[in-house]
Amino acid sequence: MKISDSLARLAAPLERQPWQGLMLLAAALLAAAILQAPNLIAANTSAHGHWVAPWLMWAVSCGVMHGLGFHPRSLPGRVLFCPWLAWPSLLYGLWLTHSYFLP
Repeated sequence: MKISDSLARLAAPLERQPWQGLMLLAAALLAAAILQAPNLIAANTSAHGHWVAPWLMWAVSCGVMHGLGFHPRSLPGRVLFCPWLAWPSLLYGLWLTHSYFLP
């Protein structure tokens, strides 16, 4: 069994329609918060380090890819865009930017 097949089987529970829709919605909300209020995660205007903004942008790209149903074929692509890694990152990003949604 190839590693790529094992990763595909690992991500299979999240390949159902409700999970993909929720992930796309979470990614869209986080993208809107990042674009409209970058001061919530920017290193110079918030208490977070320089690593938070690229990490959350990666989570948004993973969420959009998974939410739209795109599946990378290569092993590095499957590892890099694993939905199990993106879910906690998206939730953490939404928690960081909750002041944008809830004043």
